[in-house]
Amino acid sequence: MARNIAVAEPVEDKKWLVGRRRDADLLAVILMLVFATGAISLSLPPVVKNDLATSVGLTDPQYGLLTTVFMAFYGVAGISSGIAAARWGGRLLAVCCSCFFLGSLIFGLSSGMGGFLVGRALQGLGGGMVVATSSPLLAHSLPPKWLNRAWGIMGAGWGIGEVIALVVMPSIRDAGGYRAVFLTTAGLAFVVGLAAISQKAIRARPSHPEGTTTVRGLAKATASVITNRYVLVLSLVNAAALAIGVGVLQWTPDFLQKIHGAGQNESLYLLVGLGVAQIIGNPAGAIATARMGKFGVILWSMIPMVVVTAVVGFLPGVPLVFVMVLLAGFFSMTYFPPMLSYMPEVVKQPWQVGPATGLNTALGFVGSMLFPWFFGLILKAGHSSGLSYILSYVMLAVFGLVSAIVLALLGPRKKPVA
Repeated sequence: MARNIAVAEPVEDKKWLVGRRRDADLLAVILMLVFATGAISLSLPPVVKNDLATSVGLTDPQYGLLTTVFMAFYGVAGISSGIAAARWGGRLLAVCCSCFFLGSLIFGLSSGMGGFLVGRALQGLGGGMVVATSSPLLAHSLPPKWLNRAWGIMGAGWGIGEVIALVVMPSIRDAGGYRAVFLTTAGLAFVVGLAAISQKAIRARPSHPEGTTTVRGLAKATASVITNRYVLVLSLVNAAALAIGVGVLQWTPDFLQKIHGAGQNESLYLLVGLGVAQIIGNPAGAIATARMGKFGVILWSMIPMVVVTAVVGFLPGVPLVFVMVLLAGFFSMTYFPPMLSYMPEVVKQPWQVGPATGLNTALGFVGSMLFPWFFGLILKAGHSSGLSYILSYVMLAVFGLVSAIVLALLGPRKKPVA
């Protein structure tokens, strides 16, 4: 019986599923909306924190646990959907949006930690599927020269989602409490899901050589990326950037209220700047890649991110904290387009992009999921004192510093890595 040998299709001979720039941009915009829905889901806790504390008696450790659960399931979905996307492609985004819808619905209809945890777990599953599914989808649908641009467009959805969460959702919360906030998110997820499945590229299954997307073939692809040092180091960088981004988002409103006397809405509106900075930072990273290269942008994004995070707790007033939050938000997204467009270059075969991105997502979120909880534990131990906030922000910065040092020691990729 003849053996099927998988041979990669030459890039120059490949017929891309999306052959026109405007169609590629439309696909990237749809993915941006899905990404924005994930960002909204992640960003909701600081909007509803005080309402949950008042109405159901939620404590700081419980609040941190909700984010930790979200990120844990985000990581689980990242690796599993990345592997599955090699076989099923963008169709998984229908499952993703269903998780956003059901998770938001369950949270909005719940009155205790049991329902809250289930809701955040489902939202996390949806969130973890976005990048892990979109990466192989874009890599298989678009010519390589359009990838960085597509990630620049799609990645802006993260900042857009944060702005929606922090600008629009407080008014909805004031009108109907946390229930109205999560039910509104459920409605948004339903509409975005319909828009996603309307795209032919999302509905199409990827075309790979026979045998590469069987259980055995995907197991081999996954084993290959697990030993890929570039995938592993990029995952560490992703974990650090996410820990910083999530930590700053989740706890800075609390910091501004308790240490600097800001009001609830005031502190949340100040963080709108974080979302705006991320919207700007994402395409800026894509543009900078043309000059500095992918590796250079990733490394030099981490260094200022570490510095500004470390100093937040030491600053004496709201304006200076606001400036640091803006800078942290900007640099937390400049690394995103080069990292994801780098992924097809650090694996040997096209069908390894899904598992590699899934591993990057999974290790990134598994590595960072504990940090919001650690932040809350440090605050509880220090009775939410100024010193406890300083230690918490420094903790995040140290994680980022370690990842930057490891990345610098690895150096840029010189040849494809199996």
